[in-house]
Amino acid sequence: MNPHLSYTFDPYLPLLDPDNFSDPAFYRELEKIGYRQVLLGGTGSSRLIDVIRSIKEETSLSVALYPAGPDSVCEADVVLMPDVMNSNSHFARPFGSGSVATAMNIMQQGLPFIPVAYIILGNSTARWYFDAFLLPSPKIIVGYAMYARMVGYRYLALDYEDPKIQIDSKLIAKLRQIPDIHLVVSDEFTPETAAEAVSLGVQTAITPSDIYEDASDPLALAAEFHDRLLRRT
Repeated sequence: MNPHLSYTFDPYLPLLDPDNFSDPAFYRELEKIGYRQVLLGGTGSSRLIDVIRSIKEETSLSVALYPAGPDSVCEADVVLMPDVMNSNSHFARPFGSGSVATAMNIMQQGLPFIPVAYIILGNSTARWYFDAFLLPSPKIIVGYAMYARMVGYRYLALDYEDPKIQIDSKLIAKLRQIPDIHLVVSDEFTPETAAEAVSLGVQTAITPSDIYEDASDPLALAAEFHDRLLRRT
């Protein structure tokens, strides 16, 4: 029941929905580009087990799983346990029914896991899905993050997926002062803006699956992200 704290995320991770990216050939090409990790997650889970199995059989990629709920839990290199710190939902908040059921499934399957304190910052699909309330100021966000670290979270994820808000460099700097916390930011990044976020102190930048779903050439886009963020890792 100990979290897999030795697992380290790269500076950039693409979140890929297995319902849209199920062909193992796509993941073989990601490995050829130079990727070492992928993050799988999405609202659907019907093909999740088979997709992860094929990735592990045909590549050496490490697979991190972001389950949408307890029914999405399956074997992966590591399973994230995202507790939405500012959720009103009995399902998604810490000790909510979905969080508890997800934890029980992880424990019963004996899977490696990482608890993640997840804060939604804008009017995104995630805010609607998790019934999140917006925190009123950077000071309060830092307070939530400090509390999360004090009760044991080592990973903090900020969801910036709202075109009306920009990453706050001062907030990032204050969060990085919290000892032993790994700061993850998800946004609809371009390779350039993701590199800027990392330069501000973000330790892992994540892009949502729709960035790749909407791209005319997803592998070319993946190569651009790799060149800007991963070539030296």
